[in-house]
Amino acid sequence: MNHNRFRSPASRRMMSCACSLALLAGTAFLPACSSTTKTKVAPPGVTLAPQAAYAVVDGKEVAVPVIAMGSPKTVKKILELGKYDNQVMDHLTHLTTKIGPRLTGSTRNEQARQWAAEQFKSWGLVNVQQNVWGEIPTRFDRGPTHGTIFLKTERRNEDGTTSDPQENELRKMELTTLSWSAGTSGPVKGPVYKMPKDDAAYAAMKDKLKGAWILMDRPSREGMRGLRWQLGDDYRRRADARTRVADGSRKIEELPVLERMAYDGVAGYITASRDERVWTGAIPGWRDLDLSKLPTDVHVQVRMSDYDCLNSRIADGDNVTVEISAENNFVAGPIKCANVIAEIPGTKYPNEVIIMSGHIDSWDGPGSQGSTDNGTGTSVMMESARLLMAAGAKPERTIRFILWDGEEQGLLGSAAYVKQLQEAGTLETIVACFVDDGGTNYQGGIPAIATQRDLLAAATAPVNGQFYDTADNKPLNVNIEVVETLGTGGGSDHASFNRAGVPGFYWKEIGRADYGYGWHTQYDTLALAIPEYLMQSATCSAVTAYNLACAPERLPREIKKEGEQGSEERPRRNRGQQNSGS
Repeated sequence: MNHNRFRSPASRRMMSCACSLALLAGTAFLPACSSTTKTKVAPPGVTLAPQAAYAVVDGKEVAVPVIAMGSPKTVKKILELGKYDNQVMDHLTHLTTKIGPRLTGSTRNEQARQWAAEQFKSWGLVNVQQNVWGEIPTRFDRGPTHGTIFLKTERRNEDGTTSDPQENELRKMELTTLSWSAGTSGPVKGPVYKMPKDDAAYAAMKDKLKGAWILMDRPSREGMRGLRWQLGDDYRRRADARTRVADGSRKIEELPVLERMAYDGVAGYITASRDERVWTGAIPGWRDLDLSKLPTDVHVQVRMSDYDCLNSRIADGDNVTVEISAENNFVAGPIKCANVIAEIPGTKYPNEVIIMSGHIDSWDGPGSQGSTDNGTGTSVMMESARLLMAAGAKPERTIRFILWDGEEQGLLGSAAYVKQLQEAGTLETIVACFVDDGGTNYQGGIPAIATQRDLLAAATAPVNGQFYDTADNKPLNVNIEVVETLGTGGGSDHASFNRAGVPGFYWKEIGRADYGYGWHTQYDTLALAIPEYLMQSATCSAVTAYNLACAPERLPREIKKEGEQGSEERPRRNRGQQNSGS
């Protein structure tokens, strides 16, 4: 029972004063005060009593630049909410387990955008909208996908005869197909044969090919992009061959073996990954695909261990079959694609805008939930918006939250949005664009040119020392890395702004998570998320946005020389190939 509720107003004021005096004088009266206050319990990764504020520049702790920022009371409230009432994992859990992967143009993508917009509205943000960036002719919705390897064996009886062949399940496969590629009409079971090396080998097995699965040679190209390029090239070659045969420019018997086999009624093709990850991308020409041009060849990618199992059994002369079911669904368009936008309007400079963003689309490979690429960034942005509203923040500049779409296919949503601003003559209103797209690690820093250093150091300083890594107890600080140029490259949506001369910042995410493990693979699930990192990131984004929105001046823009490109901020994810995905 709260006995304080029965005290007179004067008594309550006296007790409040006594507690305040006790805090000023020392600890003599702390027991009496603490008996009526609730003790906070710090969640994992949260520092209860951080040290005095400090900034981090080029990896060193330095004094916070003396620059007027947002209200200290509001910043304190954001930090308290970010530490003790952080809901970022709630958003991510809903996004990944209730909605799932969110391929551009898919039904799940549309559901995710609608849900995010409703959340923004429920928190009190305004000007919430679905900002249409374009259309695609065909929607692709991936259904359940599974595969199984079977081994047929015969047993010799005591009388010398053999029993009827017995088919036993050898192992389950993990597999994917390129998005917008053909699936199966239900489970398709057939024998497995190695890809013939030449015309002679092809001729010897031609009569057995109908209904068979063809095990392709192990790809020569390395890495995710190399493998997806190989799959896309095989798809293109077969599609081009069909066109040439249809127009009479080539005869079937004149085609190379790979393309000729497309006319033999094979069930499909099986290609190996380079390890236990299977990577999902898109077929070439997906943006021009309509129902009259649907692909017909089924081509799956399996784990290397699945490939090794098949290859070794075939080499041993065993009778191996596989059953594959890939439910790939197509819906006629046009399908509108959109970014989600919501705002906290500025009280003093409403036409000066800080953009905080992440992309809501993801690849949709079987098993993936679109968690670390980029459900985490989406959830971080949503929670930072909620924190600001819950703290009653009144930024002087407008804070605009954007969940980009079409990022995975080449920054389509952000590039179109920048073009819209340019055509409307409002690009100059954008102060900066921040992008969270580095997985589940924490916002450990951002690059800055020298003229931006102090503003960014002051804006991020309140977050330093507030959170720590539960693995090594090190603080989750934000390092301002001074660079000569922000560059115009990079593999995420900040690049669309940098190319247009607007400061675009990609949060450099640091931590113990292995980003490449889940990146575009079947392992990109909620289980990869690290809560303390995402709590720090959501709080950092909220504090940084609010402080910059209240700073005495805008972030300076970089003046680039004619033709200057700068350095790539994220070479491992350099994107831009619209047709094949990224």
